[in-house]
Amino acid sequence: MPPVAALRTALSAVQKRFPALGSLPGRAALALASTDPLYPTKVAIIPLDTDRTATKRVLDSVLLLEMPLPYSKLAPNELEWHAVVKARTLGKDSRVQGAGQLSETVTNVIQMFGVPSPFLLRHNITVLESVRTPESHQDIYEPCHLHLFVSDSISSLTDPLPDTITPAHRVLDLPSIPTDCENNISSSAVVISTKAAESLLLLNNNDDAWAWAQKSNLTALAKILTDRDTLFRNLVRSIIKSCEDYVRASKSYIDASLKPHNAGTEDARDIVAARKNWARTAHTELRDVLEPGLASFANQSTWWKLYWVIDDLQPEIGERTVLHNFLPTAERALVFVLGRLSTAPTVRSTVSLATPNFNTSAMQDRIDKIGTSIAQAKHKVKQVLLTSLHADGQRLIVSTFVLTQLPVALIAAAGWYWFGYSVYSMSGLALLAFVLGFKRLQSKWDALVSAFQRDVHDAARSAIDAAEAEIYNAWELKVADMESMIAGQQEVIDALKRNIDDKNG
Repeated sequence: MPPVAALRTALSAVQKRFPALGSLPGRAALALASTDPLYPTKVAIIPLDTDRTATKRVLDSVLLLEMPLPYSKLAPNELEWHAVVKARTLGKDSRVQGAGQLSETVTNVIQMFGVPSPFLLRHNITVLESVRTPESHQDIYEPCHLHLFVSDSISSLTDPLPDTITPAHRVLDLPSIPTDCENNISSSAVVISTKAAESLLLLNNNDDAWAWAQKSNLTALAKILTDRDTLFRNLVRSIIKSCEDYVRASKSYIDASLKPHNAGTEDARDIVAARKNWARTAHTELRDVLEPGLASFANQSTWWKLYWVIDDLQPEIGERTVLHNFLPTAERALVFVLGRLSTAPTVRSTVSLATPNFNTSAMQDRIDKIGTSIAQAKHKVKQVLLTSLHADGQRLIVSTFVLTQLPVALIAAAGWYWFGYSVYSMSGLALLAFVLGFKRLQSKWDALVSAFQRDVHDAARSAIDAAEAEIYNAWELKVADMESMIAGQQEVIDALKRNIDDKNG
């Protein structure tokens, strides 16, 4: 077996870096456990057609491998365990493993046997015998080093093996071993004869186990089951192939579907359409919602109302007419568009990739923080523009009264009191002062409100432009994040290849 420490590291990285695609997590866990020499070799025997009796005969013969004597020479207790297993029902899955003594546990779906089979004990093999036919075998077997698909029909040689990721082999059980290899049988399957094996065991002779096994060609099957190193390598190679297929599909999908310059595929079209729809909705909201809100703000804060509404200018009127109407729908829709980018799948697959096993990267953290342009603009309106307008309004009222209205009124009062001017003329002078003050207040306040409206409008437009840039930035970051993740996955594949290469064996 290749170097254990490096393999364990690489197989652990598969579990961390790759999502739960089909049986990949189970096979990776099995390969990781198999680096322990005490871990059993797991083999599944599966009927290639609807008749399960062939798998039953194969398992019966495998259990008797390495028996020292034929039936007639064995003590009754030595075959007691085989009789129990041989009498198992054909309606349940069976799991058989070597044990010091016979044990049997039966559940609704499976019979579990511990048997003192010399073959299973010596080579530490656990066999899962399935009642399911190939078309229903996907995702129901526990991870195995090998799937043996058993048939007793030569015609089945032309049937393709089920599409399974786990390494698989075909076993053909015939009444007798053919003298030649017609129909290319030998290269298509391991040909055995369980009938010949049983008849040889019944003979009253001293043929040892390997003699009768060789005559029934069970030695060829035993060689496959006991070659632990080859089984392990083939299992790891199946993991490498699955990982390579995933990385290849991911690269192709990103290049063809998620690159921002490519809008010809479904996902790219969806993202482009989402960005265009968002921009159109945002500009419409700016025109139909924010601009009327700004007009309402101007109406509710006219210059002659300032004396009693100045304290409510920021917390009440501004909140109700400006902040409440500052692109609320566009802000919520931006979250959706960015979320669509953040959760874009890495590869087109029927397998759900919503909960990948790899950790969120620094780039994904940056993606999650994108989308603050509208919130920042709203914060600026509230904390800067409205605050400044409120302060300017207060100063304007005070300066108008102190610098214009009050001085002229005091001059008029002094002229009447000290210099004896008529009340009529001095009243006219005082009234003129108040009129001039109100005129100054009106012009100054209208200019401040107009500047405020322009600033808010510009802030909204800038926020929309920045949000559109953020969408593309998030898109680019998502692609970069995926490419970085794929690069890490490729490193894992390369490490597996280096450590499973035959030259290291």
